[in-house]
Amino acid sequence: MYHITRILDDGQLHAGTEIATSMEVSRTAVWKIVQRLKNFGVAIEGHHGGYQLKSPLKLLDPRLIQQYSRHPNLKLDVFETLASTNDYLKTNATNTNPYFCITEYQTNGRGRMGRSWISPFGCNLYFSLSYSFTEDISELSGLSLVIGISVVKALQSLDANIPFQLKWPNDITVDAKKLAGVLVEVMAEANGGCRAIIGVGLNVNMLNAATDDAIDRPWTSLDLLLHKQLDRNPLIASLIDAMLETIAKFRQSGLQPFIPDWDAVDALAGKNIALLCAGSNITGTACGIDSLGRLILKTSTAEHKAFSSGDTTIVKKPENILNLSFG
Repeated sequence: MYHITRILDDGQLHAGTEIATSMEVSRTAVWKIVQRLKNFGVAIEGHHGGYQLKSPLKLLDPRLIQQYSRHPNLKLDVFETLASTNDYLKTNATNTNPYFCITEYQTNGRGRMGRSWISPFGCNLYFSLSYSFTEDISELSGLSLVIGISVVKALQSLDANIPFQLKWPNDITVDAKKLAGVLVEVMAEANGGCRAIIGVGLNVNMLNAATDDAIDRPWTSLDLLLHKQLDRNPLIASLIDAMLETIAKFRQSGLQPFIPDWDAVDALAGKNIALLCAGSNITGTACGIDSLGRLILKTSTAEHKAFSSGDTTIVKKPENILNLSFG
């Protein structure tokens, strides 16, 4: 599939025989690949015995990603389609550490709180990292936050003028529209350490307004922000490098050194918010995070409370009543 899209990526009409000869396959094989791409929603026109892409499509290539990365020997696999990159790594244990699993399309992509992550083919980034830690699970508090920080830093290198922000606990937003999300799942291992599955979904070249019907919250993409399509191969390489280097620093020094980085891009700081936690709605003013990565809320009684999980929403006015009846 990669070879045919590389041929068609110039936007010109290419004869089926030309493509078949270049790929050293039959014209029937070419037709089957084209049909598979069409089934994924790729706009390919077929006429006069040839094929033509209606818009550019540069697929992910593991060789290119490794060439762009500062970690050229890292283990990574790129799949055409998976149900979920996180689920794949959870059910396909590997002794390789670290190991990146990347896919062009997810049939069951998911984010936090059981939400679906819309994953159209060939235009965004959906990938997960399997990373084994010798540390105990209790020492990894704040891991998802530092991964979010690493994603923001990689994105800032594209355009420092775009106001990338982090919405606790792990959404990357621009002007209150979701651009990316992080999903971290940590599992204890028999040797006393643990393994983290770190998933990232990033909207890159998604423009289709029809996607709005499937996404129930405001969203944006790098294409919409930068007004150009991006080659995802160097982009994911920069994200991989940032994640690995951030994890190394986090293992050495913990969350504390990252708190100023979080504060600099905190989307909630000083805002009146509602926090859905354990079935209760809690309101207050967001006051950043503590050394464990917990969200600090200043309540209506001026009391500061820390929360380790929950779903946050910015509200125009603070509520007068604080509900702390969990359960």
